[in-house]
Amino acid sequence: MNTVPILSVDNLSKKFSTSFRRSLWYGVKDIAKDLTPYRRPKTQDNGHLRKTEFWGLQNISFNLHKGESLAIVGDNGAGKSTLLKILNGLIKPDRGQVRIRGNVGALIELGIGLDPVLSGRENIYVRAALLGLSKRQVDPLIEQIIDFTGLGDAIHMPVQFYSSGMTARLAYAVAAHLNPDILLVDEVLAVGDLDFQRKCLKHMQSYLSAGGSIILVSHVPYHIQAVCQRGLLLEKGQVQFSGTATETLDHYFSQQHQHVASTGEETQAVLSSDRPIAIRSLTMQVMSSASAVIQPGSEIKVTLAYQSLIPFENLGWTFFIWTGDGATCITGAIPATPIALKAGQHEIACRLPRLPLTAGSYLLKAAIFEFNSLQVLAHLGWENSPVRLLVEEGASMTKNMQSMAQQLVTIDVEWID
Repeated sequence: MNTVPILSVDNLSKKFSTSFRRSLWYGVKDIAKDLTPYRRPKTQDNGHLRKTEFWGLQNISFNLHKGESLAIVGDNGAGKSTLLKILNGLIKPDRGQVRIRGNVGALIELGIGLDPVLSGRENIYVRAALLGLSKRQVDPLIEQIIDFTGLGDAIHMPVQFYSSGMTARLAYAVAAHLNPDILLVDEVLAVGDLDFQRKCLKHMQSYLSAGGSIILVSHVPYHIQAVCQRGLLLEKGQVQFSGTATETLDHYFSQQHQHVASTGEETQAVLSSDRPIAIRSLTMQVMSSASAVIQPGSEIKVTLAYQSLIPFENLGWTFFIWTGDGATCITGAIPATPIALKAGQHEIACRLPRLPLTAGSYLLKAAIFEFNSLQVLAHLGWENSPVRLLVEEGASMTKNMQSMAQQLVTIDVEWID
């Protein structure tokens, strides 16, 4: 890897004002200061907050090398899009410095930079011209770009008649095929259909292999894990965590779970004639072991605690194990025969002879349902926070291999010579 980064961000900070009128007035004053001779640049002496101002970004620093991909993760309002806009030159920072050694292709806001009156084909040339490319340079690429969009004859329609998904197709195809050194992508893939998302992810991987660099902002864990090597977690405009993409996602999801618990979102259901039964807790614990640490392959007891106003007949209960982001159900279990539940507070349980999960953080959800109709009478993890399950394992080559492959489940294998 080239030791000289293609992108350097050093102590970057940006302020905003909650008052529109004050924001305009502050902007005029700052421009006047910049134009005053013999004064230091505003970005060097503007470290204080004025009335109604707050830090949108504060002291952000990182490097990006050629062929690297970085995911920017965080809640809405954490500063992700602001950071990308600064990197793309759309807004000016108040402090800090950005050094870019190459040209940038950006997909920051859906439809930005596209003229709604012009056709999709005409917009390709306009966007290329804004990047400094002539018509002669674009002509050899035009059919390749149009084919990638998959828009067909719609490429000759005015962009104002495009759906959000069609606009995303055009914007990505243009930005990605004009050979930028750095590609900035902010959430726009979320509006595309699954086929186009797969096409974009495949293109990003090829683009990285060819030496391109990517900064991706997304709330879709699969996109981040498929493309990004490193991650940066922003919280209230500051870097809260930095590491590999997988580590950053794990840290973010763990933080989300802690936040839900601390804000009291996991409130207990109030029983009534309309809701006579509720799940109070769901736990997993190791059997036949003095250790409370859950490890891959452990024998596990799953216990569900419930409260009911009345006795029930002909019920079933189930639990599901989900990925740490809550996006994918890994496995679960449903009994083959119905059970009866008593009135009051009681527990029901089952045993897992062997936990097939690899080391990692997971989520548990559960439901009690009417056995024949499958009507859910009570559930845990959908209307409130799921239960966090942590599976731990010591450092080993197997664990490293499973982490690299993003493996979730292990299976028993008899290897034959």
